[in-house]
Amino acid sequence: MSERLNETALEAVPPADRRIAALRQAAQDKHQQAVQRAEAGIRRLIKEGEEINFRSVARRAGVSLDFLYAHTDLRKRIETLRSQQRTADRLAPQTPSIDDGTVIHTLTEALRRERTTHRERVQELEQRLAAAHGESLRLQRVIQSNGPGL
Repeated sequence: MSERLNETALEAVPPADRRIAALRQAAQDKHQQAVQRAEAGIRRLIKEGEEINFRSVARRAGVSLDFLYAHTDLRKRIETLRSQQRTADRLAPQTPSIDDGTVIHTLTEALRRERTTHRERVQELEQRLAAAHGESLRLQRVIQSNGPGL
């Protein structure tokens, strides 16, 4: 008998009100799904060790930046995680690996060789320029000594 009351009660509600209620429920479901996607996106970013900020969460979750900023709980969580990452980045010591010395030495040697090669090339070009300049002066003197009547 209670089913009949519910059916009777539903029939008493105008169709426009039922559509409005259905639209509200659909909007609420869509909002909840977006919140779940955002939370899943945050978890994936944490798991993968990627930078957490509003843009990365929005991209990963497929939600808008406005949605994240408007949702107070998500906003606080993202801001907290972002500040924790920044603090961790500042506190993490930059310890050089064992190979760093070898890499630095190798690169330094390569740089020295490059500098030497460039110096030699510049000296060679300066000598060629000086020779060309000398030849140019010699030709100018020849032209002047022979006169303009050639």
